[in-house]
Amino acid sequence: MPSKTPFYKWAGAYIAAGALAGGYGLYSLLSYDLMPPFLQGRQTWFVDMYDGEFVRAYEQPMSALPEGVVSQNRYAANFDRTTDAGKSLTNPYVGPGVDMDAVIDQGEWNFQTYCAPCHNTNAMGGGAVNDMSDGKKRFPVPAPALAGDASIINAAGYSQGYVYLTIRNGAAIMKGYSWAMTDEEMWSVTEYLKTLDGVNYGAPPAPEAADEAAMEG
Repeated sequence: MPSKTPFYKWAGAYIAAGALAGGYGLYSLLSYDLMPPFLQGRQTWFVDMYDGEFVRAYEQPMSALPEGVVSQNRYAANFDRTTDAGKSLTNPYVGPGVDMDAVIDQGEWNFQTYCAPCHNTNAMGGGAVNDMSDGKKRFPVPAPALAGDASIINAAGYSQGYVYLTIRNGAAIMKGYSWAMTDEEMWSVTEYLKTLDGVNYGAPPAPEAADEAAMEG
């Protein structure tokens, strides 16, 4: 009775054949010309990257900025709201010829979109984010009232620049909203707040003090 050849004697041949087949398969995937006809047109993702168009910088005209992108000439310097330079900031987007009704409408829209969830639609605090009357756990720290008898703006004497920088950069647990609103839109919120009952911005620091703070900073 003939004896069977032990498997281990064929193991090397199996491994070599598998390696050759696998190597050819990988190489053919990377090389379109060597790919079997039934696979051509069904390349995997890395073939597209391998054969993708390569364009060096400035070989083609640069495209225009997408809509909504702020170009450098709209850059607005940032300040610490607690400094005299920050407190003395005033709205650069208002003046003769500006339609203030449109500015206030814009400010109201942005306030109701980004601020009202915490500060309430009437700006008197106790917004929906803090409402736990239905037993649901929401944000437990109430946002302060910005308008009305309990207005923190009045109580602390915050200037318009201080409020603008608070919207822009955030404060304590409040996040900043410069990611969501343009500089002009954030200022428009401060203009809208001025139309609410009980909101009277504090006087900004004297120009000399603000200039000295800016130079020291």
